[in-house]
Amino acid sequence: MKNLRTLSVAALVFLQLSLATSTSGRSMIQDSGSNYEKTISQKFSAIAIENPNGRTDVETWNSSRLKVIATRQPGKLNEKSIDSCLRFQIADSDLRIVVQCGRGATAINLKVFLPRQVTLSVKGEDEAIAVKGVTSGLTVETESGAISLFLPRNANTDLSLRAIEGTITSELEMRLFGPVNAHSLDGRTGTGGSPIIIRSARGAVSLLSDEPGRIAKADLRALNDVSKPDHGPMMSASSFGPSDGAPASASGANVSSNQNDPPVADIIKIDSRLVNLNVRVTDSAGKLIPDLKQADFQIFEDNIEQQVVRFEPVSSPVSVVLLLDASGSTKEHWKLIRKAAKKFIDTLNPNTRIAVAAFTRRYLVICDFSCDRKLMKDRIDDTKNLQSGTAFYDAMWSTMNLFKEVGEQRRAIVVMTDGVDNSLSSDDYEPKHPFDELFARISQEEMTIYPIYFDTEYQTVVRSRGSDTHESYLTAREQLNKIADETGGTLFKASRAEDLDGVYQRVASELQTLYSVSYNPIDKNYNGNWRNIGIKVNRVSAQAKSKRGFFAK
Repeated sequence: MKNLRTLSVAALVFLQLSLATSTSGRSMIQDSGSNYEKTISQKFSAIAIENPNGRTDVETWNSSRLKVIATRQPGKLNEKSIDSCLRFQIADSDLRIVVQCGRGATAINLKVFLPRQVTLSVKGEDEAIAVKGVTSGLTVETESGAISLFLPRNANTDLSLRAIEGTITSELEMRLFGPVNAHSLDGRTGTGGSPIIIRSARGAVSLLSDEPGRIAKADLRALNDVSKPDHGPMMSASSFGPSDGAPASASGANVSSNQNDPPVADIIKIDSRLVNLNVRVTDSAGKLIPDLKQADFQIFEDNIEQQVVRFEPVSSPVSVVLLLDASGSTKEHWKLIRKAAKKFIDTLNPNTRIAVAAFTRRYLVICDFSCDRKLMKDRIDDTKNLQSGTAFYDAMWSTMNLFKEVGEQRRAIVVMTDGVDNSLSSDDYEPKHPFDELFARISQEEMTIYPIYFDTEYQTVVRSRGSDTHESYLTAREQLNKIADETGGTLFKASRAEDLDGVYQRVASELQTLYSVSYNPIDKNYNGNWRNIGIKVNRVSAQAKSKRGFFAK
């Protein structure tokens, strides 16, 4: 998101209760076991909220103060208090609020009142998120939780909404851009302005009209808070009832879709019977062969020849995600990394749809799939080095989810990373999707992955003496090579940041010489067994590279 300010772990400072002694940074705290309330007068330009297990409701108001109300139903005995599960982390003028109680703990619901001038990001998993009002910029992300966004009818925003396996509904008038369906919507309300990016893998997304006079009621609440003593009455848990920002029923929506689009069920049925292969073909000298036709390919599944039913030449559209490792190990090279990434974008065919994302332990979509090169380069320039760990496996998982939105058969991920997921060097960190689970999914997906191994081992292990070890880097390199080999991609290495330009040029050359070949398996017994895939190209000395096979599920 443009102008989104990200947090630096190296500069994180835990908010201390001593802030209450300062008028400009006044903090009022109330805690009654199952209810917790905190008001902060310090001004922030960016606020990030992460609540993995509970519901999150956010409202804007005209006050410059921030108010956080946390509640939970009575749970297990000896459970951590709410205040010990909340983390308030400050870096410069950025605030990160994290709910962290561990697995099995009773969910904590958040209600947050904040100034309209902030840039806001909210991340959840299975519970609902509701945001009322317009901020300077907004990103919302869930796995299966419903997302509701309440906007004034006169709001000026630019919207990018995705519900990969859920549905999108809207009751607001807007100007629409590009293809529109139940899972994807890009549009503009009013004259455009505040960027809004919303993503849910399996949850519904609802765009609703903000209640007239709602912000005035919120301002009155803020005024009452100022007049209350520090230990005034607590707000009850009923504040989080269904009436407060609950997702609207899909039946009330009026998002238009292309009537010529086939039903979603039909698309799933067709795709589940096709095996799509991205194929790279070279001659004996390793030179790419760009002029092959469908008749030049023979496909074998467990040594039985299959009929090619769809073929796309190298000139067909391709969708690419450029994924950047923005963790602490890349900090001193971040300027060069951004420069190389922008050059890579310019190198690709102008018709190539590109998305850009970055990761640490967080995952950030910098720019969704687009052909607007200036837009994505501007957003790369605005992205800071995030420096908060390396959740490589989970980032790859989220990146693959992005492709559920696109129609092109030729799909590729170009990921620049040292590959050392935090789980390789710390027993305290557990990814949502361990490598074995990630690799199993990669084996099933129909995309090519090009890892660019950015070697930070000497800097991290020898110079900085961090927690990563030679063994963790060795494992990371093996895993990256395994990913590339499994998908028919190539593992590249950049020993220095200065090498990235040349590496990206080589990746771009390969991306522009990928064929897409599809077949309908003769064997209809989808019993979960592994099936080997072989490809023969009827050209002297031609060598084809693609995925090795798949599990027939």
